[in-house]
Amino acid sequence: MSGLYWGGPMEERAAHEKMRWGPTHGRCGEQASVHSTRLPNTNTTTTSHTHTKRRAPEREKGSIDARALCLDSFVAGESVPFAPPAMANAASGMAVDDECKLKFLELKAKRTYRFIIYKIDEKKKMVVVEKVGEPVLNYDDFAASLPANECRYAIFDYDFVTEENCQKSKIFFIAWSPDTSRVRSKMIYASSKDRFKRELDGIQVELQATDPTEVGLDVIRGRAN
Repeated sequence: MSGLYWGGPMEERAAHEKMRWGPTHGRCGEQASVHSTRLPNTNTTTTSHTHTKRRAPEREKGSIDARALCLDSFVAGESVPFAPPAMANAASGMAVDDECKLKFLELKAKRTYRFIIYKIDEKKKMVVVEKVGEPVLNYDDFAASLPANECRYAIFDYDFVTEENCQKSKIFFIAWSPDTSRVRSKMIYASSKDRFKRELDGIQVELQATDPTEVGLDVIRGRAN
């Protein structure tokens, strides 16, 4: 008779499995139970197994089950998006040294500097001033101060004459992120940029550059007019 186990070794095995695994033993995601029924007019009992679906525990809206994500990605043959702790911390941004704001205010109000180069000190977890350029320096001096293989923030005070023959200047903010710089460095500078910019009140033009041609004098001239 299909689906029934008669008394004997099979019944003993079912009882043993129930004691070993408990009432929840069954296929993944199902609730299993064992039922024993005595056949009419006999001294023999039958044992049958039934399975009912067990609902997965609900998660809070917006939460991520990391184990489920890993399993789903593994089954689908996809890589699991995972950010190491060091890179996850980079997303929070960096503190800003008071000197950064002080030097910027001096450039804006007193024209004390032609440019300012800022760097992120990863040990201090802070944006600091790396170098300032005197007012007598020009664009070439500024361009030479940007390292070829490292990210930086920079402020450049560009003087120009309008078509109406008026002397003007504009303050440029440059996010320098060369292609040859470290990936971690690019992530830190990119995630900290907006917070840092908010500390420098008075920026008029923003440029993002990955090579010298994107921050060339012709580009600056074109953005100033």
